Amino acid sequence: MPHQYRVQLKKLDDSATQLQFDCQNHDDIFAILAISKGQLGLEEAEHQALIVGLKLFSEVMMQHRKDELFKEFLPHFKQFMGQLKRTVRGREPVSESQSE
Repeated sequence: MPHQYRVQLKKLDDSATQLQFDCQNHDDIFAILAISKGQLGLEEAEHQALIVGLKLFSEVMMQHRKDELFKEFLPHFKQFMGQLKRTVRGREPVSESQSE
């Protein structure tokens, strides 16, 4: 069952500029944030932006994976996500020369 989210974005120097939308994701983004916290060498705000941005992007990309816009990028994204997951699990990412 997909997880439901409400995303809110407010421009800090202009209180009138705001964006809000509802979306869903097959993953529990808060669980991923908890698991990956402190594993990526990023400040907390960068960590949150990376994980939330990746999960929002990947959900849209997977829904449209056959579209020209995403088709060529998908293998590269899968490779990046594999490296990210290995990093979070504490294993060294496999370089291209090691995988050949």
